[in-house]
Amino acid sequence: MSKRDKLIKKILIGKSNVSTNDAIKILEMLGFRASKADGSHLTFRKQGSKSVTIILTQNPIKSYLLDKLRDVLNNEGYNNDN
Repeated sequence: MSKRDKLIKKILIGKSNVSTNDAIKILEMLGFRASKADGSHLTFRKQGSKSVTIILTQNPIKSYLLDKLRDVLNNEGYNNDN
C-alpha cells in the first residue's frame, strides 16, 4: 500500500492526527488548486466541487475539516472499501 493510499485510508476512517501538509497533499492529488491565501487560511478550489479552506496554523487539522476531506474523497469516488 502506497503512502498516498495509507493517507486516504487514514482520512476515511477518521483518524484525528492528519497534518496540514497531508491535507494539502490530498487536495492537490485530487486536482484542487490553491486559489486564495488570506493570512493563515489557504483556500483550494476545483471546477465542479465545493471549495475547501485549510487553516495552516492548526496542526493536526480539526475534526470539522477532516469531515470535509472525507466528503471530498467520497465525492471523488473513494470510500472505506478502496
